[in-house]
Amino acid sequence: VLYYAKELQSLLGTYLRPLQSYDKLSAGDIAALLGNMEEISAFQQTLNQALEEVAKLPENQQRVGGCFMNLMPQFRSLYLTYCANHPSAVNVLTQHSDELEKFMESQGAASPGILILTTSLSKPFLRLEKYVTLLQELERHMEEAHADHEDVLKAITSFKSLVSQCQDLRKRKQLELQILSESIQRWEGEDIKMMGNVIYMSQVMVQSGGSEEKEERYFLLFSNVLLMLSASPRMSGFIYQGKLPLTGMTLTKLEDAEGNEHMFEITGSMMERLTVSCSTSQDLHEWLDHLQRLTKGTCSTISKTQSWSPHSDSSKSPKTMKKFLPKRKTERKPSDEEFVIRKSTAALEEDAQILKVIEAYCTGAGFQQALSSRKDSIPQVLLPEEEKIIIEETRSNGQTVTEEKSLVDTVYALKDEVKELKQENKRMKQCLEEELKSRKDLEKLVRRLLKQTDECGREDTGRKSSLIA
Repeated sequence: VLYYAKELQSLLGTYLRPLQSYDKLSAGDIAALLGNMEEISAFQQTLNQALEEVAKLPENQQRVGGCFMNLMPQFRSLYLTYCANHPSAVNVLTQHSDELEKFMESQGAASPGILILTTSLSKPFLRLEKYVTLLQELERHMEEAHADHEDVLKAITSFKSLVSQCQDLRKRKQLELQILSESIQRWEGEDIKMMGNVIYMSQVMVQSGGSEEKEERYFLLFSNVLLMLSASPRMSGFIYQGKLPLTGMTLTKLEDAEGNEHMFEITGSMMERLTVSCSTSQDLHEWLDHLQRLTKGTCSTISKTQSWSPHSDSSKSPKTMKKFLPKRKTERKPSDEEFVIRKSTAALEEDAQILKVIEAYCTGAGFQQALSSRKDSIPQVLLPEEEKIIIEETRSNGQTVTEEKSLVDTVYALKDEVKELKQENKRMKQCLEEELKSRKDLEKLVRRLLKQTDECGREDTGRKSSLIA
């Protein structure tokens, strides 16, 4: 932590602060390069001092995890701000690599000087991942009875969450910058650069009207309009899909249901009803928060339940009741989607009469005798809530544990694992896309530097030849 703090101070003192008086770049470009690095450097000093105070205490009283948890709000604010700005800094580096390279080398950086600036501006968010590793190593050597153990675990979880949020925010800002700087196919109306700042943007799935088909869209929210775009078939650009005015817009949050989570509806007198599916609960919260504030409206919450009534088509009334897999008793949520079966009073009375006849037969001697004579031929009935199976699980510490679980709990546990795997696969896909984009940007930068090196070499050769002549 101390080394990183000194590294930031050196970067600021040697390069970033002198850069503010460099006349080859605009004030806006310089501000993008600096970001909030001054604030992060000052915060690292605070963190370093706090950890030094902890280190002075006896080992059983040292609260490293507690120290990190106390400073977590500052971590979150500073690093989210930094990651939101980073794509703009990278854009300035790419657009003004020649000028920046000359400046860095004039300040004493080794050639090519721009590489020092590129790697230094990437270190803050890489540092977040380092905190996760360091805390995990601390927890591995710590006894569970230690007073700080619980806070260390909390700090690990908090940093992992922050890393994920930073990656998502950085990706969205990078995409936002790409949209604003490239031409959009089939664009209508005033130039997108004239619409003001983007307040929020993300990728969502949309259903329009009564359609069951979901379509991928990119939503960009401005102060008075919601812009909708789609990606071109080969992801080479974006296609204009329309604008929704915020005036008169009504928002309705939909209760989460199986397979339909993080959803809200947009309606209005001048627009078709849209059902929007967000990727995470945080994304849903952001959209509702920003849209409510800008529309100055409220957001109601409704639960969409499917219903069936036998009177809608008596010829299709089911003869038998369908057996559904029961819900987990300990984890059932009131918002789960339910099938509501409505029957008239007459139909319920008729069912009661049938049940009485069945009950009378089941308690009679005839039924008992028939049951005993056919006992071997009756198939075993499987009751999901009562059926037990043996499951082997491998815990995080590598220990294999054998447990007896009900069939219901096992099915839902497997379902949760599949959901987690899908989410992890999605995260890995996003990271891969980011890595490919970064590699392409780096390749462009390296090629440009090599080209400049070749040109300098040819110039030197030319000078030598003229001197010899």
